[in-house]
Amino acid sequence: MDGMERHWIAWPHGQGTAAAGGQEAGSDALFSAACWALQFSPRVVVLEEAVLMETASVLRLWGGLDALVDAVRQQLQMHAPAQPPDFVWAQGATAWLALARLRLAQRFPAARPALVGADALPLWTLSALQPHMPVLQRLGCRSWGDVRALPRAGLARRMGAASMKVLDQAYGLLPEAHEWLSWPERFVLRHDLGYPAHDAAAVLQAARPLLRSLQLWLQARHHGVLALQLRWHHDLRRMDGEALPPWDALEIRTAQPTQAMAHLERLLRERIARLSWRAPVDMLELQAPETTAFAAEALSCLPPSLQDGQDGPASTRDGAGAASLQWHEWVERVGARWGEDCVQIPLPCADHRPEAMQQWIPAAAAPPEHAAARRSPAAGCADPWQGLWPPWLLPQPRPLPLERNRPCWHGPLQLRAGPYRLEAGWWDEEGAAAVRDYFVGYNEAVGHVWIYRERVQLPVREAGAGGASGPSVAWYGQGVYG
Repeated sequence: MDGMERHWIAWPHGQGTAAAGGQEAGSDALFSAACWALQFSPRVVVLEEAVLMETASVLRLWGGLDALVDAVRQQLQMHAPAQPPDFVWAQGATAWLALARLRLAQRFPAARPALVGADALPLWTLSALQPHMPVLQRLGCRSWGDVRALPRAGLARRMGAASMKVLDQAYGLLPEAHEWLSWPERFVLRHDLGYPAHDAAAVLQAARPLLRSLQLWLQARHHGVLALQLRWHHDLRRMDGEALPPWDALEIRTAQPTQAMAHLERLLRERIARLSWRAPVDMLELQAPETTAFAAEALSCLPPSLQDGQDGPASTRDGAGAASLQWHEWVERVGARWGEDCVQIPLPCADHRPEAMQQWIPAAAAPPEHAAARRSPAAGCADPWQGLWPPWLLPQPRPLPLERNRPCWHGPLQLRAGPYRLEAGWWDEEGAAAVRDYFVGYNEAVGHVWIYRERVQLPVREAGAGGASGPSVAWYGQGVYG
């Protein structure tokens, strides 16, 4: 267990929510955790009192675990300066193991919980064992390892199947099922200030974490904001004998959708400065009632040193005055010099076969509607198997040899997932139909690979020819994950 690669990191729930600008309980806290933690990994879960992040899929993007933890710590200190300087966190091969080490680190900071093996963890670090601690302690159990050393049949009858399941999940013997946090469809986020704000500067300072959360939400959904509403709750019900409404609001609008929080903050500053505050403010709420699909402006294809229109003497003589080279200009120049086929883009095709889902066409010949096409935010994966499609396909499917009826790719493969049945292509020319069963295979030599088995049985070899009398099955490798 201790030799396994650690794929989970955990930190107290309050650290992430405070950095996101949310100090409420319940749904607001989950919203804050999602807006803040999902910038580091798409797999984030709130498990009891901690926020946990599955990092196996993003470690390579961040440059390793140490770089990822440093990024989390920097964001925490930047957006939650009131938090303690020490970032309390823990890691483990499973979510329950990471949570147990986090609890140990919070109670005994000098224990170095990252070096504590699962068998040595105390009983109270696993919630499933806490109700049974009096009985387990009378049996002489003080750690997870002591519990696992007891006869399993009798232990299961005494503790129940649910507790045994959690213990097995903590050791990685059973798969874990978590409800991942996801970006909400509509942005509404509250922030309890914890103190009364009496002027515009204090209100604007408290609104900055909310604007940061809004920016993360817009970037994740590829949206730009057109209307923004900032609401504030009065700390007093009456002021100078005048009844005050519970909430006041300020709405700003932009002519074009934007994700630039500096621009929105500047608009808020100008509008808030002209307001007369009738009472102190103790709570803020930020809403984005109107958003739309957003495509960022095309960036330059030139390095910064050449973004002054200095693309050689010819560009200077043209007097174009352009500050950068846009995408379509770069495509036209490269196509004119090396041929239009040198720059190609994928064109999606309505086909279930992986090798026919897209075709490559010259970028200059792409239809305008293809360049502007964007996937709808509400469109999800109609088939759960789409989440297992590999990012890389081989140019041609690779035939795989068999060893004792098991496909081999630099050694026998274990079938980790499948079958995913596919029947398509019968409308094409004869012999192009794909009738396959797809699997996710694995071995230590090639890692995880995307393979399939042809369900069309090959001709039976005649027994008189000395061959086997049963049908043969053809296996092929088509994709890789690394």
